[in-house]
Amino acid sequence: MVQWYSWFVSFTAALGGFLFGYEIGIINSVLEMDQFRVFFGMSSLGSDMTTLTDTDHAKDYKAQITSFFLLGCIPGALFIAVAADYLGRKKSIWLGSLLFSVGALIQALVAADSIPARVHTIMAGRFIGGSGVGILSMSVPLYIAEMAPTDMRGRLTSVQQLMITIGIAVASIINAIIIAAFDGAPKDDNKPWRLALGIQAGPGFLLFLMLFFLPESPRWLMFRDREPEALTNLAKLRQSAESSPTVQEEYQEYKDSIEAERQIGTASWSELRRPGIFNRLVLGVVLQFFQQWTGINAVMYYSSSLFIGMGIPKATATTVNVVVQALVNVLFTLPGMYLIERAGRKKLLVWGGLGMAAFMWGLVLFVNLFASNLPVAVADIKEGMEIPGNAKTFSILAAICMYCYVACFASTWGPVVWVYQSEIFPLRIRGKGTGIATASNWINNFILSYVWPYAEALGANQYIVFGTTGLAMAAFVQFFVPETKGKSLEHMDEVFGFTANEAADLKA
Repeated sequence: MVQWYSWFVSFTAALGGFLFGYEIGIINSVLEMDQFRVFFGMSSLGSDMTTLTDTDHAKDYKAQITSFFLLGCIPGALFIAVAADYLGRKKSIWLGSLLFSVGALIQALVAADSIPARVHTIMAGRFIGGSGVGILSMSVPLYIAEMAPTDMRGRLTSVQQLMITIGIAVASIINAIIIAAFDGAPKDDNKPWRLALGIQAGPGFLLFLMLFFLPESPRWLMFRDREPEALTNLAKLRQSAESSPTVQEEYQEYKDSIEAERQIGTASWSELRRPGIFNRLVLGVVLQFFQQWTGINAVMYYSSSLFIGMGIPKATATTVNVVVQALVNVLFTLPGMYLIERAGRKKLLVWGGLGMAAFMWGLVLFVNLFASNLPVAVADIKEGMEIPGNAKTFSILAAICMYCYVACFASTWGPVVWVYQSEIFPLRIRGKGTGIATASNWINNFILSYVWPYAEALGANQYIVFGTTGLAMAAFVQFFVPETKGKSLEHMDEVFGFTANEAADLKA
């Protein structure tokens, strides 16, 4: 019974992850919709109303529209780093879901006359929606980690990543249905992309409503001197009576930990620089940096362009290949959730870094072999052109490497980094530390999504950077990241060497 309710709470809160996943999956194909490209000035429509030609602004608009969502995530994460300790975990998630839904509606209802005004409007909508996701990306795993029993914390916090992958898969399937339903529609018919972008407001409002049925974090309530309510919520989460010995023991552990932290004094930003704390902040920031420089979101945002460049028909690249990629992402998140409490956090991160590096180098190799076996330059491939047998084989092998790379990420760096950063900080500065680490993720995500369209001229060689960082991150984890498997949140100080003497120094 305890496990059932814990899973229910985690999956409901992790709808916040679903929202971000839907955004990733939907924008990948929407960017290639002819109607979207015409409306936002990325392609010009010929006099025959069927021929499209890329405009001089195509790359600029593509980069700006994609990246402004991620730019919005940065202030969202930094704001909630401070506000989460005052608003509480539930209200933080409420705020994030509301902003995301409003941003989605603005994107879907763009109605300006001039192309620059249209681009600026959708950028504003994406910035607002991104602010919501920035809030959710920090507050959802934090909420789940604080609610979960110690022996289930890794699996339950991983639900956030699972829901991201499910969101990507659902968006990819919805996109495929929309593209099929509007096949042959006029190039100036804007219903396909408006529908694709507008649907995402639904799950946002659903999360807002479902939060009424979830309890607030007992740890946060106790930290805010609401002890009777904290005990009630803890008993509800453990599906036991308040007088239960198990509930009373866990409640007392929370109480002792918070009392010890209060003796140190009021938490401040400067505390993040203290020994035993600063090393955790560095780990959180660096792990989130590496998670983005695995290249996963560059792949998720722009894989359609890569597939098209390998001679795969546009309709297939934006539907079948993207859906397969999304389903691989979902399926291989499940073994990661299983192994995180068995193999541990550290081993998964090392294995994942090495695996992703190998498959990225394979992708680079096979795409270059594909290009060398073509009778024309890759840029000159036209829709319907016959691809020679050898080139087609290398194209298939490159796609397999792409799917295997996604599988490696999904089972390792996808869930583990979010779990790790949500569990390593003391409660008194958990919001601040987690917020800064999350901001690191979004800053690097923004940089990659903005510059990636401009690097397309390099072809597959642009992916060399990800093959290299895969090796670097595996080495970093091996030498600098301690294991946290099986440790309660109240015992993380022992893992990171925050001793009683250092606590006394803080108080002084």
